[in-house]
Amino acid sequence: MDAAELRVRWEERVTTNDQKVLDELWQDLKEERYVNEALSEPETGLEDLVLAAETRLKYWRIGRGHEKPVGRSVRTPVEVELEHYEKECAETVSICLAKKAASLPAVRRFRQERLGGKLLTTEEAEEFLRDELQSDVPDDRPLSEVEQLWIEHVGSMGLDELLEFVQPASRSAVASVPDLLFPYESRGVLIARRKKIAENYGDLCLYLVAIFPWDLDQAARFILTGERPEVVPLELSYHRRRRVFTLNFAPWISEKTFRKAYRKCQQVVQGGDNRGMKDRTLAVLRFVTKHTNDEGNRPSWSCLTDLWNEQHPGEWSFKDRFGLRKAYLRAEEELVADPWR
Repeated sequence: MDAAELRVRWEERVTTNDQKVLDELWQDLKEERYVNEALSEPETGLEDLVLAAETRLKYWRIGRGHEKPVGRSVRTPVEVELEHYEKECAETVSICLAKKAASLPAVRRFRQERLGGKLLTTEEAEEFLRDELQSDVPDDRPLSEVEQLWIEHVGSMGLDELLEFVQPASRSAVASVPDLLFPYESRGVLIARRKKIAENYGDLCLYLVAIFPWDLDQAARFILTGERPEVVPLELSYHRRRRVFTLNFAPWISEKTFRKAYRKCQQVVQGGDNRGMKDRTLAVLRFVTKHTNDEGNRPSWSCLTDLWNEQHPGEWSFKDRFGLRKAYLRAEEELVADPWR
């Protein structure tokens, strides 16, 4: 892959179409050797190039007084009430796991070597993370406008926001979050050059996430402050674009609670019980899809109705095109996810 092809692929990935901005970004990335590194490491180079560009775009937009219009959240948590026993189990497990994590040699060593053998207050944790995020800002030359904006923005962050930037070296800021694989939802998180946070603190966070039922930001906070992550024994979420639910539950969750979670699913999507569609409605969806080409074009509803009635005389026939169209739209709404909504 040569530089021209790399730029084409890079422009397809970044979240701006402003040619002047793209030209300036590309020139900056060339001067800072991002482009050369991307050409020498094609496997990971393009991803690093995009991340570097998105970082600059993010803080360029902040400097102009507005943020990038990111996509709407696609995953919605669904609340399910737990039984008293299940809550007690969750709290007990949270206490035990925090104690186990604190006794791990890797955690003890990190706290001794990086935190001076003590836990940090919230203010001290914020300062630690700010130092980590600013560790790559050069001090041997005048700062660029983007770099100055970055320093000012990091200085204004609270602990929760700073924790969002904790990313280990082995974990892509985009690929690690499936929802963000959808176009135009990259966070632009700074990880490409964050050596200290990536090779030490970030990877330790990932290690804890791999063996404990914690989120990355919970593990990151625990390592610094000792704040105990609360174990969530049942997590139910609805993915609007994919039209699917995700349910994670602990072994002590009862069948009664599990059934409540299922009913919640149906209420979110259908407003009630899971009532199946008629066979004819399903057949209409298959029929219309069969007569739709790869460009999304199909015959008129009147033509489709006539063709349908020829093939399905009797009870399955429609009096007019509105009946066929209504059946199709109902089936599509209930069964087929629309990724662009």
